[in-house]
Amino acid sequence: MTKVLEGIRVLDFGRFIAAPYCGMILADMGAEVIRIDRPGGEEDRTVGLKAPNGENLAYPSYARNKKCISLNVLSKDAPRDVLEDLVRMSDVFLHNFSPGAIKAFALTYDDIKAIKPDIIYTAISCYGATGPYADRVGFDQIAQVFSGAAALNGYEGDPPLRAGLPWVDYSTALCATIGTLLALRHRDATGEGQAVDCALLQTAMSFMAPSIAEAEVLGKERPRLGNRSAYVSPTDLYKCRDGYVYIATLMEGMWRRMLKIIGHEELIGHPDFDTDSKRFERRDYLDPLVAEWIERRTVEEVVATMDENRIPCGVYHSTAEVASDPHVQARKMLEYMDLGVPGLERVPICGIPIRLSKTPGEVRDVAPKVGEHNDKYYRDMLGYSEEKLASLRQSGYI
Repeated sequence: MTKVLEGIRVLDFGRFIAAPYCGMILADMGAEVIRIDRPGGEEDRTVGLKAPNGENLAYPSYARNKKCISLNVLSKDAPRDVLEDLVRMSDVFLHNFSPGAIKAFALTYDDIKAIKPDIIYTAISCYGATGPYADRVGFDQIAQVFSGAAALNGYEGDPPLRAGLPWVDYSTALCATIGTLLALRHRDATGEGQAVDCALLQTAMSFMAPSIAEAEVLGKERPRLGNRSAYVSPTDLYKCRDGYVYIATLMEGMWRRMLKIIGHEELIGHPDFDTDSKRFERRDYLDPLVAEWIERRTVEEVVATMDENRIPCGVYHSTAEVASDPHVQARKMLEYMDLGVPGLERVPICGIPIRLSKTPGEVRDVAPKVGEHNDKYYRDMLGYSEEKLASLRQSGYI
């Protein structure tokens, strides 16, 4: 089956999460994504817990379906012609180099556009390409704290707490993917390339805008509530006899059904509890009523009752448990790859996050080794001679 992005070639200079995850989605949908590693490999292969092959278990997910060549562009004495040849043969230049690096090594949009005028130049940084902080470096954690998102986590009286999952990285990757596709669509219509400027902080701020509006307009900052949700109740993580469930009770209909379930129908229509905001203000009274009912029952019993009454209820899973869930398996939310190394015959990687009915994505190839496809691109596509390749290797450029 033809993939929707077949014929699009991406030079992927991404490191760690945001840019590589963007490249992963493009590759899943059929784009020819060429990961560019410096000779010897990039640090995002090895940071963190290492598997038997010496690499971490993040790399197999976001490098699957990609090709890999070695090329050192972060060297001032490196020959420029190889990069220029690759750019001329490509549609997208994707990176998350620091702003200082792209200026120092002449990798800005203007530099790349001068080589190929219709290139789509997708850049991801912490603060963006403009503004007083543009030259600062930063990661997901910085954006979480700066944007005010950390102010919503944890408990009142405790220090702010960032989320353990780097959600800003992943959501910025999705913004970069959308931006790249929009720019390609514009190029299809006009023949013009353009720059796609994505910032971790910009993404985080777009999610935080409602909370910031409450603080600015209403003069009220959202409280830190742990697992509870602001301005609705009862909504929390509750302990069952054999585990935990999360229940979200919003709106009047769910509230009335919940009261019938837990045996407190006398509160239906009570003026102290007849709106979400009133119930939130009296959460310390209401939550124990729900908790008392739940703690006497198993997870299976609670989920069955909540499902029957159309009240959102989710089972708490540890990271060791979630892969065995039948719904996760049925929708292939995780897929498995054999990396060809003892102990790595069945490695879980993320499934296709975007499901299309006619042109679906596909996990086809395992993550490549450093420089695995040098011959394919340098010899076969660019037509470099053996003498030139030997010289590039000797210089440490590839």
